[in-house]
Amino acid sequence: MFAFPHISALHAALRAVAADATPTTLDHLDKALADLPLTEASDRTEQVLHEVLEKVGDARDNDLFPAVAEMEEQVNAMLSLPIAPVHTHPAMQAVVQALGPCYTAGQRWSVDSANYRAWDRAMDAGCRTLRAVAGFLHTDADFTPDKVTQQAAEFSTAVRRAVAYHARHMAGTVVRMAADDYGMFVIGARLPGREADEWVRRIGSNSYRFEVTPPDVFSAAPTGRLVVTSLTSGQVVHDLALSPAPERSHAVAQALFHI
Repeated sequence: MFAFPHISALHAALRAVAADATPTTLDHLDKALADLPLTEASDRTEQVLHEVLEKVGDARDNDLFPAVAEMEEQVNAMLSLPIAPVHTHPAMQAVVQALGPCYTAGQRWSVDSANYRAWDRAMDAGCRTLRAVAGFLHTDADFTPDKVTQQAAEFSTAVRRAVAYHARHMAGTVVRMAADDYGMFVIGARLPGREADEWVRRIGSNSYRFEVTPPDVFSAAPTGRLVVTSLTSGQVVHDLALSPAPERSHAVAQALFHI
């Protein structure tokens, strides 16, 4: 399995970008993709790989990375020197300057797409950050320094995640294609489904849809169910009540968030 180390490196790089999208983690993903051997890859895989390398490079060089870094820096500076008119304060201006491109980027996608949802989460976090900064400058007791700092960090995380979102999922697709070409058993990355509460994953020669249903106290699933359907046969292969244990529900929430 000459390609196994390369596929493993790609999976590690994808996990790193999913956990913390930064120019550094995207650069590592770019290098892992560029190192993928093409001797046994199909022409289609090679074509998609070149497209993905371009998308990853564009994401890595996106101007929103320095914009959110500047935003967090200005918010932190505001906490020690908050004296300035609210609407002209550098922290307010930095939040607005990071928020505007999120709206523009979101408009490039259909509102029912996973890519739009990623930008929508960034826009929502940005609006909440704007409110937090304004509240702090107006000396609103609800907006403590810790709360404002946390909100700015959430905005930064959501923006960085949205910037990398499309490139990350394209990279996951090319990893699956390459593994197929090399004759490896494929366990693909989670890919977004049609709805916000589902994802699709390739396992072996089949693809499966994972759907999280709403809580239903009448079906012995007070925290919802996980329904797994084979996309080949259309049959439900697993229908499991989700555990009420906090760590279990947190894991499902994290899976949905990363999708």
